[in-house]
Amino acid sequence: MQPSNSLESDRESSPAVSSEGVSILLSLSTLPVVVGLLALKNVSQFWQQVGRDSEEIFRGDRLPLLTEPPQTSSEPNPET
Repeated sequence: MQPSNSLESDRESSPAVSSEGVSILLSLSTLPVVVGLLALKNVSQFWQQVGRDSEEIFRGDRLPLLTEPPQTSSEPNPET
């Protein structure tokens, strides 16, 4: 048994890919990759905007102000 003969027979039985075939496959696969990158960028920007909007909702100036009742002078001040 000679391993070189089996390798040569495998090469002969498998179809060779021409440079034109590779070029066509590369050009066909470029568009989905570019579209995928653009979609990923838009999804990322969308979620960043959702995060900013949620911060605005929970920001302190959007909440109602809670007023404390005024302290009378007869009550002892615990801080003194």
